[in-house]
Formats: sequence, C-alpha cells, structure tokens
Amino acid sequence: MSKLKLTTKLSLINTIATLVVVTLSLTLIYRYFYVLATRSVLADFSNPGRFVNVLETPFGKQYIVLRWDLYVADFDSKEIINDPYGIGFIDREGFVKLGERYFYFSKIQGTIFGKDITSTMTFLENIKRLFITTVFLIALGVFLLTYFLTKRSVSEIKEFISHIESLGGSDVSRRVAMKPKSFEVMELVDKFNNLMDRIERSYKSQESFVSAVSHELRTPVATLLGYVSMLKRWGLKDEKILSESVEAIEESAKEIKQIIENMLLIARVETLTEEEFDLLTFVEDIVSQKVKSDTVEIKGNGKIRTNKEGLGIILTILLDNAFTHGSPPFAIEISDNMICVVNHGEKIPEQLIPKIFDRFFKGKNSNGTGLGLYIASEIAKKLQLKLAVDSTEERTVFKIIKE
Repeated sequence: MSKLKLTTKLSLINTIATLVVVTLSLTLIYRYFYVLATRSVLADFSNPGRFVNVLETPFGKQYIVLRWDLYVADFDSKEIINDPYGIGFIDREGFVKLGERYFYFSKIQGTIFGKDITSTMTFLENIKRLFITTVFLIALGVFLLTYFLTKRSVSEIKEFISHIESLGGSDVSRRVAMKPKSFEVMELVDKFNNLMDRIERSYKSQESFVSAVSHELRTPVATLLGYVSMLKRWGLKDEKILSESVEAIEESAKEIKQIIENMLLIARVETLTEEEFDLLTFVEDIVSQKVKSDTVEIKGNGKIRTNKEGLGIILTILLDNAFTHGSPPFAIEISDNMICVVNHGEKIPEQLIPKIFDRFFKGKNSNGTGLGLYIASEIAKKLQLKLAVDSTEERTVFKIIKE
C-alpha cells in the first residue's frame, strides 16, 4: 500500500472502514430478522400436542394428526405417519435443506415432527442477498466519492507544490498566488505565506543588521590597521608613538570584540526557552557576578516566567547603561513580572526616548557601539517582554515588564 497514490490509498482506507462498519451493522440487523423469523417455527414445536395426539393402545401407538402440513414419523419403527411433502423418512433434526426446499425437524419422545419453512428461509435469503448487494454498492459509492473528492484536493496540493517550486529560493518576497476551493488547502496556503512573511522579515532584519555591523566594523578595523602601519614605520624607534599605537589598537580590538559578542547574543536568543523563577535571587546573582559594583540597592521581590539567560542579558545591559550614562545611587526594584533599573543621572530628553533603542544610536557623550540597548530591545521582543523608560529631573527608570 505504501506505493499507492494518495488518492487511491485514502479511498481504500475509507472504503475498508465503511465496509467494516456497514457489515457489522447489517449483520446485526440480519441476525435480528433471523431470530424473529425462526422464533415462530420453534414456538410451534415447543408444544407438539396441539397438532398431534399420540394414543397408546393394545395395538401400539396411534397418531391423530390435527394439521395437514405437519410431517410426522415414528423414530423407533421408522414409520411415516404423515408426509404431505413426499420426502420419506427423515432422522435429522434442526434446519434441513432438501432440494430447493427448507424444513425444520424436531424429535420429541421418539416422534419426529417436521414443517416446511421454505417461505421463511427464502425471506431470510432475500434479506441476506439484499444486504450483501447493499454493502457492495455502499463500498463502491464510498470508494468513488472518496476518490474523486480526494483527487480534487490532491490536485490542489500538487498545484500548491508546483507554485512552491516556481518560487525558487533566491527571492523571499514572492508568495504562493492561488485560490484553492478546499478549506484545508486554503489554510495551508495562508500558513505558508505567513511563514514566508516571517522569514522575509527575519531575513531583511538580519541582512540589515549584518550590513550595518559590517559598516560599523570598518572604523575600528581601519583604525587598527592605521596604527599597525604607523608602528611598522616609526613605532619601534619612538616610544610615544609605540605607546599611543598599542593603546589605540587595544581600544579598537575591544570595540570589535564587543560588536561581535553583541551579534552572537542576538543569534543565541533564537533558541531560548521559558521557566518560572524567583527574581530576588536572580537579580542578586546578576549584580554579584556580572556587574562590578557594590552600590546597587535591591528592593522588593517577585516571580516571572521567561528565559533566565535572555533576561540576564537585558538586565546586564541596562545596568551597564545606568553605570555609564547615569549617576548613583543605583537601585533595582522588583515585583511580580517587573524589574526596574533606577539611576539618578541627567534626564533623558523626551524626544530622544523613542530613539534610544534604535540600532547604533549613541548619546552625545557615548563612546560605545550603540548596540547595547538595541540588543536589549531585540531580546525583549523575542521573549515577549516590554522595555519602558521613565525619565525625570530626579531619576531615570528602565523597566522590564512581562504583560
């Protein structure tokens, strides 16, 4: 069956399943008719005294048959008392077929009684043939109906496959343009096009990101190569140039390393999984292990269900941002499904707040890559978290919220 076409396979499976159900149902119905039809026959023989009187006389048994259609024979003497059917002596019991006729025989106290039940058995035979024909016609109908319906659906699936093949793999902006009649194939087309929409957005986002990062790397790489060239020319003889070049190379290398690490962070967040954990313990670990500061006050407690690693990256970035651009005292305020990072630095202008999470955005006094808050925002989106900023003259608060 594995080599059959899908239409044939589905038709056969549906036909076999229908055959089993219909056959069982009709068998039960036939059995009901059989019992109903033979019950009257068996009832006649339950009290044969109604039809035959057997008298014991000095001359032996004497039979008085009250029904002309009743077969009567003495089993011991093999004498036929009444044989309206001309079948001779019969020593069998139960339902018996003789030629084209059916009989029922029963032996009671040495006497054999019989009756022609051809009409009853013919009725049952006709029902059986009718049921067999019905099963065959239903099976044929189910097979043909399933075959043509499946063939239509499969033809739409084949058309869908041909559309996919025509898309190729070079242009992610193309979509399957077909309007199938069946709901299932229509849903399949919609799901595929939605998937391609997500792939296109992801592809364009990565393409834009890689392009921007590549552009951003040019400056530190150019700086690094420039100072290496200067070292080759004069650095070995001039200690001042040597010292300046080494420091510049170190800074450029650190900047390149940070950009690469940030790229890896965004790539890694695609595989993050969720778990529920206690925020106080989590924040204390981040502050003690990842942030070099003993001036952070931790307030409150709560729980959250998200990914620990991703949330840790976001919190570390927000703390680094607070230490770099804010002023003490620093605090982290915790509640269920929320972490607030507080610093008391300068107010962030309202017009800049919508831009601070943009890629490569830098404040006026920033010496970083402009990727930190962008990465935090991207990870938050993938973890279905919200980043919000509230900045006043007194303090600035970055909030991580799970809605």
